Amino acid sequence: MTITVDWQTRIINSTASIPDLPAFHAVLRDLEDDATGAIYPVTHTWKALDLGGGAFMYQLDLINGYQLKFPNAGNYTISGNLNAVIVPAPGVYVERNRSVAYVTTAVGGSGPNAEDIAAAVWSHTQAVELANRLAEAWARLGLDPSRPLMQNETQISFGAVLMALSEAGGAVTVTRQ
Repeated sequence: MTITVDWQTRIINSTASIPDLPAFHAVLRDLEDDATGAIYPVTHTWKALDLGGGAFMYQLDLINGYQLKFPNAGNYTISGNLNAVIVPAPGVYVERNRSVAYVTTAVGGSGPNAEDIAAAVWSHTQAVELANRLAEAWARLGLDPSRPLMQNETQISFGAVLMALSEAGGAVTVTRQ
């Protein structure tokens, strides 16, 4: 992808789709830091919302009158939360994919991967408790082959769980022990 800036007209030109918002941000900052770009107003603001577990949701807003243009005819995709005016050009179609689904964990592929993030989510106390309760319900239904369900007139058991059965007035009460 080639990114150039026409500093006089404040047009940012991209010759390819923008699938990686942090990389686009880095290129723009490099262009702002060169000898020509340094004398002009900055092109954009950058926000990183920390979602925890090493994941961030990024947002880039073009400011100071800068606009984005794809100068060559074709189909382009912008993946991520990029707020920008796109200059219309003949034969150019731009699809924007904006949402939290475009969360990035690091620039350049370092940082936690999807498995690390999933493990961090599941290690959270509520998630563990939910998983334990689901496993217990699965066993209570007799669906866990490693913990066979056993039931008689006075108790139900599966694995280490023991529940007492009692009857009074035609109603059966199950009490966990």
